[in-house]
Amino acid sequence: MHCKWSAWHVEHCGAIAMALLCAGVIRLGILGKLQLYIHPRYTIFTLVMAGAGLIVALASMVVGYRSYHAVQTATCARDNRTIAKVITALLFVMACAGFLFVQPATLSARTAVNRGIDRNSALTNADASSALFDTTDYSQLGIKDWSSLLVHYDANFFVGKAASITGFVADNGNTNIFFASRFFVTCCVVDAQPIGVPVYAPDWRHRYSPNSWLEITGEFIENPDADSPHKIVLKPSRIQSVAPPREPYVY
Repeated sequence: MHCKWSAWHVEHCGAIAMALLCAGVIRLGILGKLQLYIHPRYTIFTLVMAGAGLIVALASMVVGYRSYHAVQTATCARDNRTIAKVITALLFVMACAGFLFVQPATLSARTAVNRGIDRNSALTNADASSALFDTTDYSQLGIKDWSSLLVHYDANFFVGKAASITGFVADNGNTNIFFASRFFVTCCVVDAQPIGVPVYAPDWRHRYSPNSWLEITGEFIENPDADSPHKIVLKPSRIQSVAPPREPYVY
Protein backbone atom coordinates (compact mmCIF):
# COMPACT_ATOMS: atom_id res chain seq x y z
CA MET A 1 0.00 0.00 0.00
CA HIS A 2 2.84 2.38 0.86
CA CYS A 3 4.45 1.73 -2.52
CA LYS A 4 1.20 2.47 -4.33
CA TRP A 5 0.71 5.66 -2.33
CA SER A 6 4.23 6.92 -3.09
CA ALA A 7 4.09 6.06 -6.79
CA TRP A 8 0.71 7.74 -7.25
CA HIS A 9 1.91 10.98 -5.65
CA VAL A 10 5.06 11.09 -7.77
CA GLU A 11 3.05 10.33 -10.92
CA HIS A 12 0.61 13.17 -10.23
CA CYS A 13 2.92 15.78 -8.73
CA GLY A 14 2.24 18.02 -11.74
CA ALA A 15 -1.50 18.02 -11.07
CA ILE A 16 -0.89 18.63 -7.36
CA ALA A 17 1.41 21.56 -8.13
CA MET A 18 -1.10 23.00 -10.60
CA ALA A 19 -3.87 22.78 -7.99
CA LEU A 20 -1.70 24.58 -5.43
CA LEU A 21 -0.73 27.35 -7.87
CA CYS A 22 -4.33 27.90 -8.95
CA ALA A 23 -5.44 27.97 -5.31
CA GLY A 24 -2.73 30.58 -4.61
CA VAL A 25 -3.97 32.80 -7.44
CA ILE A 26 -7.56 32.53 -6.20
CA ARG A 27 -6.38 33.41 -2.67
CA LEU A 28 -4.72 36.58 -4.00
CA GLY A 29 -7.93 37.49 -5.78
CA ILE A 30 -9.98 37.05 -2.61
CA LEU A 31 -7.52 39.19 -0.65
CA GLY A 32 -7.63 41.88 -3.34
CA LYS A 33 -3.87 41.53 -3.89
CA LEU A 34 -3.83 40.17 -7.42
CA GLN A 35 -3.14 43.66 -8.79
CA LEU A 36 0.29 43.47 -7.14
CA TYR A 37 1.21 40.97 -9.84
CA ILE A 38 -0.91 41.73 -12.92
CA HIS A 39 -2.70 44.62 -14.60
CA PRO A 40 -6.26 45.03 -13.18
CA ARG A 41 -7.80 44.50 -16.63
CA TYR A 42 -6.62 40.86 -16.50
CA THR A 43 -8.01 40.11 -13.03
CA ILE A 44 -11.30 38.50 -14.03
CA PHE A 45 -9.69 36.48 -16.83
CA THR A 46 -6.94 35.26 -14.48
CA LEU A 47 -9.40 34.22 -11.77
CA VAL A 48 -11.61 32.37 -14.26
CA MET A 49 -8.61 30.50 -15.67
CA ALA A 50 -7.30 29.73 -12.16
CA GLY A 51 -10.71 28.31 -11.19
CA ALA A 52 -10.83 26.19 -14.34
CA GLY A 53 -7.27 25.01 -13.75
CA LEU A 54 -8.08 24.02 -10.17
CA ILE A 55 -11.08 21.97 -11.31
CA VAL A 56 -9.06 20.23 -14.03
CA ALA A 57 -6.19 19.46 -11.62
CA LEU A 58 -8.50 18.01 -8.98
CA ALA A 59 -10.38 15.97 -11.58
CA SER A 60 -7.08 14.66 -12.94
CA MET A 61 -5.98 13.52 -9.48
CA VAL A 62 -9.30 11.81 -8.75
CA VAL A 63 -9.40 9.98 -12.09
CA GLY A 64 -5.73 9.06 -11.84
CA TYR A 65 -6.15 7.74 -8.31
CA ARG A 66 -9.03 5.49 -9.33
CA SER A 67 -7.22 4.24 -12.42
CA TYR A 68 -4.10 3.51 -10.43
CA HIS A 69 -5.89 1.25 -7.97
CA ALA A 70 -7.65 -0.54 -10.83
CA VAL A 71 -4.34 -1.66 -12.27
CA GLN A 72 -2.71 -4.78 -10.85
CA THR A 73 1.04 -4.49 -10.32
CA ALA A 74 3.54 -7.26 -10.26
CA THR A 75 5.85 -5.99 -7.56
CA CYS A 76 6.31 -2.99 -5.39
CA ALA A 77 9.77 -2.35 -6.83
CA ARG A 78 8.43 -2.19 -10.34
CA ASP A 79 6.05 0.69 -9.56
CA ASN A 80 8.29 2.77 -7.34
CA ARG A 81 10.31 5.63 -8.74
CA THR A 82 13.89 6.37 -7.86
CA ILE A 83 14.70 8.31 -4.71
CA ALA A 84 15.95 11.23 -6.78
CA LYS A 85 12.69 11.46 -8.69
CA VAL A 86 10.65 11.32 -5.47
CA ILE A 87 12.74 14.11 -3.91
CA THR A 88 12.44 16.26 -7.05
CA ALA A 89 8.67 15.82 -7.11
CA LEU A 90 8.34 16.69 -3.43
CA LEU A 91 10.49 19.82 -3.76
CA PHE A 92 8.44 20.95 -6.75
CA VAL A 93 5.18 20.50 -4.87
CA MET A 94 6.58 22.20 -1.74
CA ALA A 95 7.66 25.21 -3.80
CA CYS A 96 4.16 25.53 -5.23
CA ALA A 97 2.65 25.10 -1.77
CA GLY A 98 4.80 27.98 -0.53
CA PHE A 99 3.00 30.24 -2.99
CA LEU A 100 -0.14 29.78 -0.90
CA PHE A 101 1.50 31.35 2.14
CA VAL A 102 3.77 34.00 0.63
CA GLN A 103 3.01 37.55 1.78
CA PRO A 104 2.11 39.71 -1.23
CA ALA A 105 4.43 42.71 -1.60
CA THR A 106 5.11 45.48 -4.09
CA LEU A 107 8.34 45.90 -6.00
CA SER A 108 10.96 47.74 -3.96
CA ALA A 109 12.90 50.98 -4.32
CA ARG A 110 16.05 48.94 -4.97
CA THR A 111 14.31 47.35 -7.96
CA ALA A 112 13.35 50.80 -9.21
CA VAL A 113 16.98 51.97 -9.06
CA ASN A 114 18.26 48.79 -10.71
CA ARG A 115 15.76 49.18 -13.56
CA GLY A 116 16.74 52.79 -14.23
CA ILE A 117 14.48 55.10 -12.24
CA ASP A 118 16.17 58.21 -13.63
CA ARG A 119 15.38 57.35 -17.27
CA ASN A 120 11.56 56.99 -17.28
CA SER A 121 12.15 54.87 -20.37
CA ALA A 122 8.74 53.18 -20.16
CA LEU A 123 6.92 56.36 -21.19
CA THR A 124 6.46 57.40 -24.80
CA ASN A 125 5.57 60.54 -26.70
CA ALA A 126 1.98 59.31 -26.77
CA ASP A 127 1.93 59.37 -22.96
CA ALA A 128 3.19 62.94 -22.96
CA SER A 129 0.57 64.03 -25.47
CA SER A 130 -2.28 62.46 -23.50
CA ALA A 131 -1.01 64.13 -20.32
CA LEU A 132 -1.22 67.56 -21.93
CA PHE A 133 -4.42 66.97 -23.85
CA ASP A 134 -7.01 69.59 -22.88
CA THR A 135 -5.18 70.25 -19.58
CA THR A 136 -5.30 73.69 -17.97
CA ASP A 137 -4.63 72.84 -14.31
CA TYR A 138 -1.22 71.19 -14.16
CA SER A 139 -1.47 70.76 -10.39
CA GLN A 140 -3.94 67.94 -11.03
CA LEU A 141 -1.54 65.81 -13.07
CA GLY A 142 -0.26 62.63 -11.46
CA ILE A 143 3.20 61.14 -11.20
CA LYS A 144 2.89 59.27 -14.49
CA ASP A 145 1.99 62.48 -16.33
CA TRP A 146 4.85 64.50 -14.86
CA SER A 147 7.34 61.67 -15.41
CA SER A 148 6.37 61.54 -19.06
CA LEU A 149 6.57 65.31 -19.49
CA LEU A 150 10.03 65.42 -17.92
CA VAL A 151 11.27 63.02 -20.57
CA HIS A 152 9.76 64.70 -23.61
CA TYR A 153 9.47 68.44 -22.89
CA ASP A 154 11.98 71.29 -22.63
CA ALA A 155 13.10 72.42 -19.18
CA ASN A 156 11.61 75.90 -19.66
CA PHE A 157 8.16 74.34 -19.82
CA PHE A 158 8.29 73.26 -16.16
CA VAL A 159 9.70 76.19 -14.20
CA GLY A 160 7.10 77.58 -11.83
CA LYS A 161 4.46 74.92 -12.49
CA ALA A 162 2.84 73.38 -9.39
CA ALA A 163 2.61 69.63 -8.87
CA SER A 164 1.17 67.23 -6.32
CA ILE A 165 2.36 63.64 -6.54
CA THR A 166 2.39 60.47 -4.45
CA GLY A 167 5.13 57.88 -4.63
CA PHE A 168 7.73 55.91 -2.71
CA VAL A 169 11.23 57.16 -2.01
CA ALA A 170 13.97 55.81 -4.28
CA ASP A 171 17.63 56.61 -3.66
CA ASN A 172 19.54 57.34 -6.86
CA GLY A 173 22.76 58.13 -4.98
CA ASN A 174 22.38 61.90 -4.52
CA THR A 175 22.31 63.38 -1.02
CA ASN A 176 20.15 66.32 -2.10
CA ILE A 177 17.75 64.63 -4.51
CA PHE A 178 15.56 61.55 -4.25
CA PHE A 179 13.00 60.19 -6.65
CA ALA A 180 9.30 60.01 -5.87
CA SER A 181 8.60 56.80 -7.72
CA ARG A 182 5.96 54.35 -8.89
CA PHE A 183 6.04 51.34 -11.19
CA PHE A 184 4.36 51.54 -14.60
CA VAL A 185 2.72 48.20 -15.48
CA THR A 186 1.43 47.28 -18.92
CA CYS A 187 0.77 43.57 -18.31
CA CYS A 188 2.34 42.22 -15.11
CA VAL A 189 5.17 42.91 -12.67
CA VAL A 190 7.63 41.13 -14.93
CA ASP A 191 7.45 44.04 -17.38
CA ALA A 192 7.02 46.74 -14.69
CA GLN A 193 9.21 49.79 -15.30
CA PRO A 194 10.00 52.49 -12.74
CA ILE A 195 8.90 56.06 -13.34
CA GLY A 196 9.46 59.03 -11.09
CA VAL A 197 10.05 62.70 -10.43
CA PRO A 198 13.31 64.05 -8.96
CA VAL A 199 12.62 65.88 -5.69
CA TYR A 200 15.07 68.47 -4.34
CA ALA A 201 15.36 68.00 -0.57
CA PRO A 202 18.89 68.58 0.81
CA ASP A 203 20.02 65.89 3.28
CA TRP A 204 16.80 64.00 2.66
CA ARG A 205 18.24 60.73 4.03
CA HIS A 206 17.99 62.13 7.58
CA ARG A 207 14.21 62.49 7.18
CA TYR A 208 12.99 59.89 4.72
CA SER A 209 13.88 56.28 4.10
CA PRO A 210 13.76 54.34 0.82
CA ASN A 211 10.43 52.57 0.17
CA SER A 212 8.51 55.01 2.42
CA TRP A 213 5.48 56.55 0.72
CA LEU A 214 5.14 60.33 0.54
CA GLU A 215 2.64 62.85 -0.74
CA ILE A 216 4.61 65.78 -2.13
CA THR A 217 3.33 69.22 -3.12
CA GLY A 218 5.58 71.87 -4.62
CA GLU A 219 6.71 73.50 -7.83
CA PHE A 220 9.34 72.76 -10.44
CA ILE A 221 12.59 74.72 -10.44
CA GLU A 222 15.92 74.60 -12.22
CA ASN A 223 18.12 72.10 -10.41
CA PRO A 224 20.47 73.93 -8.00
CA ASP A 225 22.61 70.80 -7.57
CA ALA A 226 25.44 71.03 -10.10
CA ASP A 227 26.41 67.39 -9.54
CA SER A 228 23.01 66.10 -10.65
CA PRO A 229 22.27 65.36 -14.33
CA HIS A 230 18.64 66.47 -14.00
CA LYS A 231 17.85 69.96 -15.28
CA ILE A 232 14.50 70.23 -13.51
CA VAL A 233 13.52 69.11 -10.01
CA LEU A 234 10.45 69.42 -7.84
CA LYS A 235 11.01 71.70 -4.85
CA PRO A 236 8.57 70.66 -2.10
CA SER A 237 6.48 73.09 -0.13
CA ARG A 238 4.89 70.20 1.77
CA ILE A 239 5.88 66.58 2.27
CA GLN A 240 3.58 64.21 4.15
CA SER A 241 4.05 60.53 4.94
CA VAL A 242 1.17 58.38 3.70
CA ALA A 243 0.21 54.71 3.72
CA PRO A 244 0.91 52.68 0.56
CA PRO A 245 -2.07 52.98 -1.81
CA ARG A 246 -4.30 49.98 -2.48
CA GLU A 247 -3.08 50.03 -6.07
CA PRO A 248 0.59 51.03 -5.83
CA TYR A 249 1.29 50.74 -9.57
CA VAL A 250 0.19 53.04 -12.39
CA TYR A 251 -1.15 51.84 -15.72
